[in-house]
Amino acid sequence: MAFRPDLQTTLDRYAHAWNTPDPDERWALVHACAASGVRYVDPGSEKPVCGQAALVAFMGLFHETVGQAFAFTGPADGHHEWIRVPWQLRDASGPTATGLLVATLDRDVRLVEVVDFVDG
Repeated sequence: MAFRPDLQTTLDRYAHAWNTPDPDERWALVHACAASGVRYVDPGSEKPVCGQAALVAFMGLFHETVGQAFAFTGPADGHHEWIRVPWQLRDASGPTATGLLVATLDRDVRLVEVVDFVDG
C-alpha cells in the first residue's frame, strides 16, 4: 500500500477496514489510512477510541456484533485539513442507518480525528 495516498484512497481503505472480517487486513488498512494517534468518536462509543490498535479492535467488535456493511454515499467535501462525507450502513434488506463523517487529516492524508454523526 502506498504511504501517501490521495483522499479517495484513504476513504476507500477506511471503509474497507470497517467491512473486512480479517483482523490482519483490518490492521493493515487502518495503519495505511489513519495516523498512529487517531481519535474516533461516534454515538455508539462510550468514550473516544484512541490509537490505531484501539480503532482496529473497535471496528472488529462492530463487525462481529452489528455485521452491517459500511459505505460512503457521496463525495468528500472539505477545506484546509477538514473533510466531511456522508455514509450509510446496509444489511441484506437495504440501508439501516445514514450519517456524516467529519474528520481532520494530517499532511500524509491520513485520518487524525474522526467524528461520526448518525442521522436522526
